[in-house]
Amino acid sequence: MGIDDKKTENKHNPEVRLRIIVKIVALIPASGKGTRFGMPKVDASYNGISFAEMIRNTLTEARISDIYLIRDIETPDMLATLKTGMQRALHEQERPDGWLIWPVDHPTVRSSTIRMLVNVFTDKANSVIIPRHQNQNGHPILVPGALVIPEQPDPLGLKGVILKSGFPVFHIDVDDVGILFNFNTPEDVVYV
Repeated sequence: MGIDDKKTENKHNPEVRLRIIVKIVALIPASGKGTRFGMPKVDASYNGISFAEMIRNTLTEARISDIYLIRDIETPDMLATLKTGMQRALHEQERPDGWLIWPVDHPTVRSSTIRMLVNVFTDKANSVIIPRHQNQNGHPILVPGALVIPEQPDPLGLKGVILKSGFPVFHIDVDDVGILFNFNTPEDVVYV
């Protein structure tokens, strides 16, 4: 859950802080077979820690506790995997304010980056927040809880769904090259 303190004017006490709380649910799509990697990436590790555990640890450090690892299901693509994860989450709880979509093959993102995304999302509700490092977009991204994945696949994947959604998109510059690290092969892990 993301929390942002903001000063507000109060006629009795100008230093009163209003706590704005947004409910963020993290979705970690990890149902791919990892053909190029030689094994499912969800089972791969970096420095002896599985990618999934690295992401969970970072999310916990960023104070996001609603985490859905979407694995061991047969879906045609990542969009279908996300739809399944959203349905599972909505079966167990109310619709969140935002979905943090974090592919399992991007495990080296810092918790400070996650907190920054949540803080920006808190200020720009119902917007898509995409991290950017040196003019390159990365992961994870934060989308509104109201985003609906259509039944029919979009040829552009999640990008197409976002473009058609009408939600404003904000690119946030971060000093975290981890948003760009996509581990597609075992060699990618060696060179980080």
